[in-house]
Amino acid sequence: MNDPVQAFKLAMLAALGHAPELIEPGRLQRFATSDKRGDSAGWCKLFVDLRGGVYGCNRAGVSEAWKADRDRPMTRQQRAELARQIGQATAERESEQRQQWAVNAERIKRLWAQCVPLVPGDPVTLYLKRRGFGGVWPLPACLRLHRALPCWNGDEKIGVFPAIVAPLVAPGGRVVSLHRTYLAVDGRKADLPSPKKLTATAGPLAGACIPLHEPQRGVIGIAEGIETALAAWLASGVPTVAAYSAGNLAAWQWPVSVQRLAIFADNDRAGREAADELRARALSAGIGCEVLTPSDDGADWCDVLAQHGAVTIEGTTV
Repeated sequence: MNDPVQAFKLAMLAALGHAPELIEPGRLQRFATSDKRGDSAGWCKLFVDLRGGVYGCNRAGVSEAWKADRDRPMTRQQRAELARQIGQATAERESEQRQQWAVNAERIKRLWAQCVPLVPGDPVTLYLKRRGFGGVWPLPACLRLHRALPCWNGDEKIGVFPAIVAPLVAPGGRVVSLHRTYLAVDGRKADLPSPKKLTATAGPLAGACIPLHEPQRGVIGIAEGIETALAAWLASGVPTVAAYSAGNLAAWQWPVSVQRLAIFADNDRAGREAADELRARALSAGIGCEVLTPSDDGADWCDVLAQHGAVTIEGTTV
């Protein structure tokens, strides 16, 4: 292909599935790598000489270098220049990312300060009662209520709703995002196209989780969603955290005190693959691990708790 701009764009599309509509050589650009409005996880820079560029996705943790005329050997000078430009673009992107993370961290801090602990009868406890957790008290302390949280669709304010707010905490203890579930005052899920949302992140999500529980006697469990993790905990007695998504479950980093891990997988393709990836990592690190998957296709541990109640996990005691 003779057009390096188009070749660069096609490389991004192949790797990320998305690319800017217009690529401006010499400028670090941000763009969406999902269908969500306001998403700017993608980034790229095509060098001014059109001989190379870099691109990636902060959400997926992808970072790639691209070179035009891949089959043509480069001179030592050309290799040195390409390496210089890659280093410069990488430093520029990392500086921009750090600045944005700092801004997002302040927003997260302000939002969390507006949240209050749960009390029986509030919209959060009513919602969890509807989900089958009515007899559970106290609920994990990391679950909070925001009494009147604005909900936005891009630049349009849809309304103000009570919400469950929970932190995603990185392995070092830093809160990198807040998970929000918008509710009605009677505890029903709010009538919104997307009632569950994450705030903009203040650091990498990979390795983070919603810390519903701490390990006990070296044992911890992990599931995808908050309610699924609560159900797994009640069904098994294993203290369990929530990964937020299948991708984050696969990338989760267990605490250093953990000696045994129970993975409560959703029975769908993404859930099974994520559980297998985490299990492989845990076993290679010498961590005892087992994957527990509901028998019915498409089921999760909320379904297991509703249908069967408590379960026994062999070899896992707390």
